[in-house]
Amino acid sequence: MGTALTVTTPYSRFRASIYRALHRPYLAACLISYVVILVLVIAYLQKAPTFKSDLDIVLPGTGANSQVSIDEVGQVVSSTSAPFGKGYNPRVNYKEMLMSRNLIENAAKSLNIHIRDFGNPKVRLTEQTSILNVETTAKSAKMAQQKAWALYDALQAQLDHLRADEVKRRDESIKAVLDQYRERLNATRNNIIDFQQRSLLVSGEQLQRETATLSTIKERMVMIQAEIGQSDDYVSQLSVDLGVSPAMAGQAFVLQSDGEFRGYLSELTSSASQLSEYRSRWGDGHPKVKAEFARFEQSKQSLRNRSQGLVGPNAAHIFTSLDLKNNPKRAQLFADLINAYALKKGKQAQLVELDQAQILLNEKIKIYAREAAELERLQREFDLAEAVFTSAAARLEAGKADVFASYPIVQLMTPPSVAMKAVSPKKSLAIAAALFAMIFTSAAILMVNKRREIVALVIEKPKAKA
Repeated sequence: MGTALTVTTPYSRFRASIYRALHRPYLAACLISYVVILVLVIAYLQKAPTFKSDLDIVLPGTGANSQVSIDEVGQVVSSTSAPFGKGYNPRVNYKEMLMSRNLIENAAKSLNIHIRDFGNPKVRLTEQTSILNVETTAKSAKMAQQKAWALYDALQAQLDHLRADEVKRRDESIKAVLDQYRERLNATRNNIIDFQQRSLLVSGEQLQRETATLSTIKERMVMIQAEIGQSDDYVSQLSVDLGVSPAMAGQAFVLQSDGEFRGYLSELTSSASQLSEYRSRWGDGHPKVKAEFARFEQSKQSLRNRSQGLVGPNAAHIFTSLDLKNNPKRAQLFADLINAYALKKGKQAQLVELDQAQILLNEKIKIYAREAAELERLQREFDLAEAVFTSAAARLEAGKADVFASYPIVQLMTPPSVAMKAVSPKKSLAIAAALFAMIFTSAAILMVNKRREIVALVIEKPKAKA
């Protein structure tokens, strides 16, 4: 048996090791995988540290209600319902806004950095709450906090802009409607003014005043009629008691107050007395009796002429025997009779005037009633137009205060935090990931290497059971 001598060199030994490794490919693949995993872990651990800052914002869960009452106009009710409704969750809208490019650009501009350096925030919604958690990262804890603040300020600015734009568009829409209401209001006001210029009636108070005046006149007429009846009874009874009419009593006062008539009456009385005395002494044919009789007739004729000149013919014979000056009580009764009769006549004249005023006022009220109906119709149209205009204007003003209807208010529940340590890279996480990767790789290569035995074992088990 021959013996062969083998000469080994370092190169030949290297080639031999390579040859043996190539004859064991699974071991080579496992080693290569380990090296790749170690390289990735080392690269991860060599990354620059990353710091995190987070904040929590909350949305209110209840709505707001307000009610304004305007005298003689109506009520204005402003109501803001709760932001959470069926099929609508403002948190989702705000999440999309926080992740939108426009808002991130505004936040990056406020920090004078590029949008790529700012990065995308992480927004999480907490279930069964109205809370949003926002997370930002940066190379330093201070920058991470500044990004969180910038993002929150940008969200508030964006919401203010959207609310202002909504109010502006709503104002423009309502203002156009208000212009129509204003035109209608002016038209109804002009109709009232034109009617007042053409009619006798200016306001509804005129009809009320005229009606009240008519009622007062009627009441006054009833009272005057009663007073006239009372005066008539008094005059009639006094005339019967005195035996003279009020006209005769007045004539008596006229005659008795006339100096010339009283002189003639005194002369007549003196002559009658003297004539009676002479007749008692002598007969009618005596010269003194004749002379006195002539004097008596002359006085009587003068008295008759004066009475006819004062009160008319055939009146002197009634008062020749009346001397009111010598009978004061009878004179007072005559005065009362004349006064009562004068008052009666005055009341009757007043009643006639009131009756004429009543007739004129009735005609005026009929005209006023027709015009008042038309004026009332015009006034109702004006009141309706004014109420609609005022209500719309009030709703506009109330709507300006309700700026959180479409975009609910956002409150900062937790301010942005300052990280005490970096969140990345984490050595424990890297080691755990490396171990898990190595174990998974080893198991996978082992299963591939022993696949024939595993397949044979799986096939033999059903045969053994059979």
